[in-house]
Amino acid sequence: MITEEKIKAIRKKIRAGFPEGEMREQLMKEGYSNEDIVKVFAPHYYDMRSWYMFFGIIFSLVGIWLFLNSGNLLLLVLSALIFWQYYREGNRLQKNKTSD
Repeated sequence: MITEEKIKAIRKKIRAGFPEGEMREQLMKEGYSNEDIVKVFAPHYYDMRSWYMFFGIIFSLVGIWLFLNSGNLLLLVLSALIFWQYYREGNRLQKNKTSD
């Protein structure tokens, strides 16, 4: 079992330029299991939901204002697409969490 402090130290070394392959071999020589090594080098999943929500709300408000003043639906449609992407992003992150 690898500790969180060890994981942080390894990630710090990698950010400083230490080759990832050599780090993997070093961990294997130290006796860590393959599961522990995979946990150290797990990819980072970006969470864009806050941005989708922010721009969805902004586009909705401006879209409502434009619709009331000129009858233009473009921004309302774009805001609906952004909220749909927000929903898809939540599903993607949930799927990644359950597969790990």
